[in-house]
Amino acid sequence: MLAIETKGLTYRFGRGDAVLREVSLAVPQGGIYGFLGPNGAGKTTTLRLLLGLLRRQQGSIEVFGLPLERYRIDILRRIGSSIETPSLYAHLTARENLAIWQTVFGCPASRIPEVLRLTGLGDTGKKRAGELSLGMKQRLSIAIALLHEPPLLILDEPTNGLDPHGIVEIRDLFLRLNREQGTTIVISSHLLSEVERFVTHAGILHRGQLRSQGPLCELTGSLEEAFFQFTKD
Repeated sequence: MLAIETKGLTYRFGRGDAVLREVSLAVPQGGIYGFLGPNGAGKTTTLRLLLGLLRRQQGSIEVFGLPLERYRIDILRRIGSSIETPSLYAHLTARENLAIWQTVFGCPASRIPEVLRLTGLGDTGKKRAGELSLGMKQRLSIAIALLHEPPLLILDEPTNGLDPHGIVEIRDLFLRLNREQGTTIVISSHLLSEVERFVTHAGILHRGQLRSQGPLCELTGSLEEAFFQFTKD
């Protein structure tokens, strides 16, 4: 079963050239899907369409087997996401930011200390979000995405700003969520060698077109070799 399926997804801004062209994603339920491509390939635009942040123009989008446009609210309740720059209340602490989202999601307050621990933010104390480093802000954004225990995570460059230790910690967190809770994860990243360590499937987007897609185990070489092969023109 597919957690996400798009068919012929095409999108353009204004009257310009299409930034996405006939993109047909197939993200298996229970998988970790690495969504890869150079800057400007259209990855973030695709993820924003999957979350209903941009209005679909052409093609279809199904999440959990349901059409996104018809069941958008129900679908979004089951997704945790972090797209582009973390959107946080700079004057509030990490715990206070999470308390706002805990009310929005309607999940137990006990989830707040739990996700703080999972993302390594348990010792932030009274430090305001605006005072956190970029890496710590990314951790907080991930904590918000995890707060309501969604079965699907959609994350755009979630390790941006993290040091090597932080990258390993977040990678291990994703693996635990996937293996122990069956969480499906879609992650865009430029860190090819790191992504190759934990994704089960990969899709390579170049100039708005999906050039390659499938299980990682079916690649004849490394993910890096495949990436450069499909993005060389």
